[in-house]
Amino acid sequence: MSKYLVSFGDSNKYEVDFPGTLDQFKDSDFVKNLKDKVNDFAKEKFPVGNFLDMIPLHIEEADGGSYEKLDLSKLGDLLKNITTQIGVEKFTDKLNLNAPFDKI
Repeated sequence: MSKYLVSFGDSNKYEVDFPGTLDQFKDSDFVKNLKDKVNDFAKEKFPVGNFLDMIPLHIEEADGGSYEKLDLSKLGDLLKNITTQIGVEKFTDKLNLNAPFDKI
């Protein structure tokens, strides 16, 4: 059984056990379902815009550190973090539009 770390953007890293290689894990139904859940959540929370570019999925092999296991109880924490990341990004974009030299 291999261990992989999964995160979205700047979220915490969560550990996932998977009986296969890194490439197999990236192509697995687990990863597809996770991406779908995050995508559906982002579309529901922020109906306008493609925010998945702001919160890219990172998958890497576990480095032996201590990480929380990714399960449904942790998914809420992950989605809350994603909401914060998108909010910060949107706020930063708004600040940039209101910059004193934005018309130059």
